[in-house]
Amino acid sequence: MSGLSRPRRLSWIASPFLAWGLHFFVVYSLQGLVCGRGWSPASAWWGMGALTVAAFATVAWIGLRARRVVAAAGDDAGRRFTARLVAMLCVLALVAMGFTVLPALLLHPCE
Repeated sequence: MSGLSRPRRLSWIASPFLAWGLHFFVVYSLQGLVCGRGWSPASAWWGMGALTVAAFATVAWIGLRARRVVAAAGDDAGRRFTARLVAMLCVLALVAMGFTVLPALLLHPCE
């Protein structure tokens, strides 16, 4: 059996999409605040850019950790499977974050 307990393993599997969901929520909340409060669009783009870089770095770190676990798992098939699943979900979360931030960065807020 894997070295991680079930709740911990489940939270590790969900972590890439937790980062994506938080990124999604904050990017579109920031977009709405720019519209509703009349904030500067330039500051919103800088904020979204910084947030996206931080979210990408977080998911990349999770993915690299998963790759290290795959390499160190040895004969533990359950641990290897979990780590490979997390690595693949990290790639999917990175693509989802790209699709999330692309319209927000390319379009002018409130249009």
